[in-house]
Amino acid sequence: MFMFLPFLIALGVILAVITGKEKTSYILWAALLIVTILSFIHHVTDPLSLSF
Repeated sequence: MFMFLPFLIALGVILAVITGKEKTSYILWAALLIVTILSFIHHVTDPLSLSF
């Protein structure tokens, strides 16, 4: 997954809020939430190999 994607969507949310496009900002916010959760699920499935 591209790590710049959440930041790009967040920028789109900010721009939509500034320009007053309420519906677009909600849609982009939901997309940001989904992308963030999917990224989290993808990265937390690997166990940590720690040795102390």
